[in-house]
Amino acid sequence: MEPRCPDSTAQQELADRLSRRRELFERAADPTSHPVRDPYLFPIMAALVPVATSRGGEVAYPGDPMCLYSALSLTVERSVARLERGLPEQPSLDDVAADWGRYPDDAYRLAEDGPRSVLVADSRTTDGHVFDPRIWDDVARTAFITELRALRPKVLLLSSVSAGHRYALEMAELAKEHAPGCLVIVGGRHADETVRYQGATGTADLSWSSTVEVIRDGRARPVVDFVVAGDGSPLLDLLLRAAALVMTPEPGPTSVEEVLDALALVAAHDGTIKGAGNIVGLTADEAVLVPVRGERIDASQLPSPYQAFSVRARFGIFTRAGSSPLGSRTAHVMTLDACPFKCTFCSESIQVSKRPTRFAVSETEHVAQRIEQLVGWGTEAAFFDDPVFWGGNWKAITDFCHDLARLRARNPRSRSFEWGAQLTVDVVLNRAKAQEVHEALDLMRENGCTYVYIGIESMAQQVMRNVGKNLLRRNPEAWVSKVREALSTIRDHGIRVGSSVLFGLDGEDRDSIEETIEEIGRLIDDGLLVMASPNILTYHPGTAITAAHGQDRLDYHSRKDNRPPYTYFEEAYPEVVSRLLDEDDIWFIHEASAKRWGSTRNSAAESATPVGA
Repeated sequence: MEPRCPDSTAQQELADRLSRRRELFERAADPTSHPVRDPYLFPIMAALVPVATSRGGEVAYPGDPMCLYSALSLTVERSVARLERGLPEQPSLDDVAADWGRYPDDAYRLAEDGPRSVLVADSRTTDGHVFDPRIWDDVARTAFITELRALRPKVLLLSSVSAGHRYALEMAELAKEHAPGCLVIVGGRHADETVRYQGATGTADLSWSSTVEVIRDGRARPVVDFVVAGDGSPLLDLLLRAAALVMTPEPGPTSVEEVLDALALVAAHDGTIKGAGNIVGLTADEAVLVPVRGERIDASQLPSPYQAFSVRARFGIFTRAGSSPLGSRTAHVMTLDACPFKCTFCSESIQVSKRPTRFAVSETEHVAQRIEQLVGWGTEAAFFDDPVFWGGNWKAITDFCHDLARLRARNPRSRSFEWGAQLTVDVVLNRAKAQEVHEALDLMRENGCTYVYIGIESMAQQVMRNVGKNLLRRNPEAWVSKVREALSTIRDHGIRVGSSVLFGLDGEDRDSIEETIEEIGRLIDDGLLVMASPNILTYHPGTAITAAHGQDRLDYHSRKDNRPPYTYFEEAYPEVVSRLLDEDDIWFIHEASAKRWGSTRNSAAESATPVGA
């Protein structure tokens, strides 16, 4: 679907549809049954699909709440605007819209804290439309059914990472049973990783693990109506406007075929399409892929992901505010959606995600303004979740710090605000820009940065030579010495460092595992790391290492209740972890790292695990 000007036939067809829809809703509307709400607004519900299946003894992994918040930003903005201005005089595309309620006020934002166990009782607030159980068990299932029966959503939006996809399918099935007629839309990182469009051939490339394929070949029931992959915010807004165009006021189902037809009308009416990605409609007979190739959209063109949602996370690594033993109320912020580097294992690599949505390096002031907005909402800290902060561009990092300095000068509340970001070893050890790096690290510290997170991955040279982790191969230094130098450089500028360590990469064996655990222990002994997080390589659809290991059929659809030792690591499940590790290896990694790294290890330790979203 490309941007195009609407022709007269399309314009007339749309005008006729809008008039008929206005008449339909006017006849169906009963003022006595809608004492508060606009009868043209239909109930909607979103859910962050959980990953974990038990309530103790495992690492808390919330999935990707910011992916959901970002995807909802445009459709919520449109809904709130429609609610505030009321029904337009003439029939309009926005006559019928999702009922997200109104934005939270300051009192609400300050009061709401921690993960949601159920939807907020007052669902007139946009924040109250997201079901976020964090754990998928009998308690969560019962709560989800209760919410479905109470709200009776016309549309359910599910956002899932790959490890949660099996539970997304179960939630979709429950929605079809307990909210009959509900249109189910699935998006999130798993959709991004498994749905591709080959422009050269005009064909779809769907992973065996994709929602579309597991339904088409009968591994899952046909309980999903649409899958959205790519730039979620503009694509979801387009899809929901198309759904609203064909929706009726009755409680019956909305036709997938009619929504697919309406997509072209909505796109033609808008004149230009924003964002890029794919929408797949699943009818009773086929899967219809609609490639969307619109104008590139920068993050500054989108509302803040927190415009509609309270900041609920607490990150124990940030304690300056001192408002809670769980750590400071922490927002997650991103300056880009994909990593510019090409690590073989990473699902966030630009090679896999193909997602260009980001802030331009010239938009540092806009990001500083977002921070000021967050401070006004009671946020005490922020962590930049980019795979690499500002893509490793030291000029952008420097400009951002100067912008932040101006904010701190004019806003006293921002002076206690602290933040952290992710960098890489080679970005820190950029020899050509050594002076700029040192000056930027000083600026970071002076303007509130207290923590940097670095992916070390392994301390074994036999492993790191295979990773493709943006290593400066012209530099003959050993990886271990480079890691130590990078960590020392950051620490010498007064900033604490945490790290992730990944076991199961190419070249891994018991000797390399022991070497890595010991070398990380030495970094901890020398005060170079305040936190180390052990992880097990988990195969993601689309990554280079997944293809190289022949893992093209990943079971992310069968229901599994996870068990130790896998529950001690993020995302790890039997059958999707590295083929180079057996269960004894995973037990060894868990026990040996806990013993050698002590309390610095991030396991179920609240001091390093984000709480909330």
